[in-house]
Amino acid sequence: MKKLLTALLIVAGVAQAEVTTNLGATSDYRYRGISQTQNAPAVQGGIDYVHASGLYAGNWNSSVSSEVYTNGAGLESDLYAGYRTKVGGVVVDMGSYNYVYARAGSTAGTKFDTSEVYVAATYGPVTVKASQAVTDYFGIANSRGTRYYQADVAYPIAPKWTVTAHAGQTAVANSSTLSFVDYNIGATYDLKGWAIGAKYYMNSAMGSGVVGANTVAGQDLTKNTFVVSATRSFN
Repeated sequence: MKKLLTALLIVAGVAQAEVTTNLGATSDYRYRGISQTQNAPAVQGGIDYVHASGLYAGNWNSSVSSEVYTNGAGLESDLYAGYRTKVGGVVVDMGSYNYVYARAGSTAGTKFDTSEVYVAATYGPVTVKASQAVTDYFGIANSRGTRYYQADVAYPIAPKWTVTAHAGQTAVANSSTLSFVDYNIGATYDLKGWAIGAKYYMNSAMGSGVVGANTVAGQDLTKNTFVVSATRSFN
């Protein structure tokens, strides 16, 4: 993946590119409806490279629970690259997203690192996206081919206010008992460049294996919850 990122940067040329960084914090890092921090706060940040041709690449990082991602450094580091273009009034986006958990893994040697490919389309405030794992899915055995389908809405209702809504379905390959649906609704406010967000997360249609698999050290990682966050991008 690092070689791919480097190649994209060389081919694109820095002169026609924009580089931005981002920094943020959240009261609970939720990924596809599941807490990655045992319902605790997280610090997050990353860097993005976007070229005028539509090519992009980036890195995003977050603190995570070392009890969820056992024996690790308590860090998720994501590497991604893709291509975005506009077809008529629709923005089409496709690429690869790779989740890396330094040193984390089970005592049996299972790793949590996961790679996905994705395709998305955005029309106005609505985005639909499909992702598919090309490796085992976050340490689940024989789960290559797991898919995640999502629909997102981000609709501005005032100069500094945006309301958001999300629905997603996790379909774990060869293990339907680990499949479920997640939702969230919320809003963000632009406070002098800081995006102040509040969301309420919900899960449903959880297979029989989800609740036990996502209860760690007495914490229910799938419970409905209210999350606040603050993020900012820097050019």
